[in-house]
Amino acid sequence: MSGKAKVLLAAGGTGGHMFPAGALAEQLKDADYEVHLATDKRGMAYVSNLTPMELHQIPAATPYGGGLMALPMRIITLVVSLLASIILVIRLRPKVIIGFGGYPSFGPIIAGLILRRLVLVHEQNAVMGRVNKLAANIGAYVATSFDDTANVPLGTARKLRRTGNPLRPAILKAAQGGYRYLASARAFELLVFGGSQGASVFADIVPQAIALLSAEQKRRLRIVHQVRQPEMRATLEAYGKEGIYSEIRDFFDDLPVRMRRAHLMIARGGASTVAEMTALGVPTIFVPLPGSLDQDQAHNVRKLAQRGGAMVINQKDLTAESLALEIEKLTDDETRLQQMSDKARKFAELDATGRLFRYVDCLAQKRPLQIDKPQELADG
Repeated sequence: MSGKAKVLLAAGGTGGHMFPAGALAEQLKDADYEVHLATDKRGMAYVSNLTPMELHQIPAATPYGGGLMALPMRIITLVVSLLASIILVIRLRPKVIIGFGGYPSFGPIIAGLILRRLVLVHEQNAVMGRVNKLAANIGAYVATSFDDTANVPLGTARKLRRTGNPLRPAILKAAQGGYRYLASARAFELLVFGGSQGASVFADIVPQAIALLSAEQKRRLRIVHQVRQPEMRATLEAYGKEGIYSEIRDFFDDLPVRMRRAHLMIARGGASTVAEMTALGVPTIFVPLPGSLDQDQAHNVRKLAQRGGAMVINQKDLTAESLALEIEKLTDDETRLQQMSDKARKFAELDATGRLFRYVDCLAQKRPLQIDKPQELADG
């Protein structure tokens, strides 16, 4: 093994957890750290889109959902995850363990705290998740994406810093151009994105809404829509029936480019989606995921919507008629789209990866916490 300082990242099995972890991993590797990633089976599906690093698959489960019958097995899985993580941490002896939320991060960060390693949890959402809150309560350092994150335990101020949510290099590259509304003679590009897990409600409602638009608006539209595989055929047929040009996949590995091209996006309110759309300035209609324990997606987009940087439609209010009305108004209002873009970009934290890296680096090197970019570099 090399003599490099080691760090262990732990991330849940969704893009919202994995992509920020991958962004941090890239900077850590550039700074000559040896980077390891612990995740579950779902997370392994994303590693081909991340910078190469040492991988460790661990079991993971949530005690919530699945009913009482499934609870004993889920608890056993969490115990096994913790034991496997303790063995992993003892073997690797990382300088810092960084958890990005989700239950695959539970084992490594709790193991790190038990073994008295330095642990930092990054909270992407505007409401602190249960695993991160538990870790913060028993001594972990905390990084947040939002400046007003809810449910942060009292007494963590000394160990808490707002870094923002790390952005993929592809997003930062795409963000250099800014939002460009095309002339009315050109196609209007609509991106429909339900997050890394897709959104069945979009596959149902969006094609119905598009069918209600005028013939002229249908002619101008080009739709890029992420759809779960079981719903792909029906969605494609629905667009085809209306003569709409559409491109449908279950996963877009070039999503930053797609977002850069979009004139309007319809999306869930995941933290990474919010961070990326603000960096790119994509005018967005958010439909936050309902039914989550903490309503985190609704909190993620609340301030953005209040300040005119996005629109929010609650899923209970989402109908073909209500969505068609908003699409119709926005496609004909270049000024409003540009204003939404400008206001969204004011929320962007383009140096989030650098800020989180400096946090980790200070911990690993046992230096006082200083996450702001040095002034001479900021000026340059």
